[in-house]
Amino acid sequence: MIVDIPADGTPEFIKKNEIVFDFRTYTFKPGSIPAYMSAAEEVAIPIRKRHGVKLAGWYYSEIGDLNQVTHIWAFDNLKHLKDARDAVAADPEWTGTYLPRVRGLLIAQNTYLMNTTEFGPVPD
Repeated sequence: MIVDIPADGTPEFIKKNEIVFDFRTYTFKPGSIPAYMSAAEEVAIPIRKRHGVKLAGWYYSEIGDLNQVTHIWAFDNLKHLKDARDAVAADPEWTGTYLPRVRGLLIAQNTYLMNTTEFGPVPD
């Protein structure tokens, strides 16, 4: 699909339904997912929630491409996404506790910004 990006940088399909989903898939070194999951549950998720980020889904692979974790975060709009990302990145617990725990575990990351249809589910 070819998307026409207008001058303000916001694709029309995002303007129609302001809720934006940050869909991320991480590939980890074999055997490192348990350490990542612990760090995420204990540190990363509470930090993100504290900064208004809504967890819409969390999954890991057992069949197919292994050593992968996918999570989906919901934002009210693109401004909310930017403001929340900036706040998380500046959080001392993020930089001082979470990042040191997960640094070195990751092989690759794929990130997609998506939105839902008017009839699609939206997290509370």
